[in-house]
Amino acid sequence: MPGKKGGRTAPAKAEGFRFLGFQIEGVDPATFRSRLLQLILLSIAVKFVVVFMTTAVFHSFLDMFDIGFYLNYAIKVLEGQIPYVDFNVEYPQLAFISILLPLVPALLFKSGGAYALSHQVLMCLLDAGTAILVYLLALKITDERRAFFGGILYTTAFAAAYFVLTKYDALPTFLLVLSLTLFVYGRETGAYLAAATGFLVKWFPLLAAPYFLLQQVKSGRNRQEIVRSMAPGALLVLIVILPFLLLSPSGVLWTYTLNAGMSVLTHGLVYYLDFIAATVGLPKIFGPLSLLLTLVGELLLLYVFYRRPAAKPAVLSLFIFFSVFVFVLFNKVGSPQYFLWLTPFLAIFLTASVWEAGLFYLAQIWVYLEFPLLYNRLYNNVSGYLAPPGQFPVSAFLFFTIKFAILLGLAWVMVRKLRMSDEAAADHREP
Repeated sequence: MPGKKGGRTAPAKAEGFRFLGFQIEGVDPATFRSRLLQLILLSIAVKFVVVFMTTAVFHSFLDMFDIGFYLNYAIKVLEGQIPYVDFNVEYPQLAFISILLPLVPALLFKSGGAYALSHQVLMCLLDAGTAILVYLLALKITDERRAFFGGILYTTAFAAAYFVLTKYDALPTFLLVLSLTLFVYGRETGAYLAAATGFLVKWFPLLAAPYFLLQQVKSGRNRQEIVRSMAPGALLVLIVILPFLLLSPSGVLWTYTLNAGMSVLTHGLVYYLDFIAATVGLPKIFGPLSLLLTLVGELLLLYVFYRRPAAKPAVLSLFIFFSVFVFVLFNKVGSPQYFLWLTPFLAIFLTASVWEAGLFYLAQIWVYLEFPLLYNRLYNNVSGYLAPPGQFPVSAFLFFTIKFAILLGLAWVMVRKLRMSDEAAADHREP
């Protein structure tokens, strides 16, 4: 029976209920279902808006190069060729989930366009799933109102939506957020399995696994429990990679070492720092050191996390964000599509004020300007920063200076969120 406070009847607290195996607290079922429907519809609507604005308003383009690349891989498989054995593939094995599924409607309609559209539909569905996971994860971190606001931020992240439509990164992003959501809801085996699946799709979701392990150790899990929770994910990796490794060790090695040997591309911080070094007459050292910088950054984060007490969901989520952020920041490619990987975390945490939401959308604007709007205008990946012959590329340099200032500003805000969470834990209150 509801209690009374100040002469008024206090509202009854929403009772928990289950949704797809998750125990949901802090929101009633009717409101929860309404929130999910709104997020799904908004996610789909934003994709149409992005297509219209990109092509009809800004007269830019939807970059279909990668989808054409995927179709080429799919056709080779259809012809009987074996990936990693008969031809090299730059993506891990389970990337073929998103590569082969759109082939079915393409064959039915005998159309490459049907392949592209099917791929986009699949990625949009996965992205809507990520929006739901953002909301579920945020419910473990903050109150329901801010959790829903985080979902809205994610679904309206238009730069991220552009890359949902043109790449397959929506799949590994979904798996990363799924793994973290499963872990904070107490489904640790599923969390490792999702992280392992993500690794087999596009590597970076595996960054979450060491934090899961350290969290289990600090929470007092015994060795047998930890091994049991990790075993299905480890077994999946073994089952998927081993056959290809036996058939063609060189093909698998090529895939898993490709990124380390790639050239530095114009998008990234590494190129920007090397450009500054070359301008003042110093050697370009950041490209060759990018892998080392990434490794040092990741190990430092793990050490800091290890030295802390067992983390609440907010702290665990923030450290996984920092891990992905370091991987993106020092990556030789530094593609703007990687910003999609960070967007779910930013959407969850940048909900405390209008200024934080403004920073969220400023980052989306800058990434969207970078690609596609200013590609081949300010820069490209062949000539670098563009300028008339003999002139310093002032506009391009200024644009990327602001871009990296925004990225570092986001990182600073997230560090503040970590400090606030620590202070709240010390005061025994919610952040």
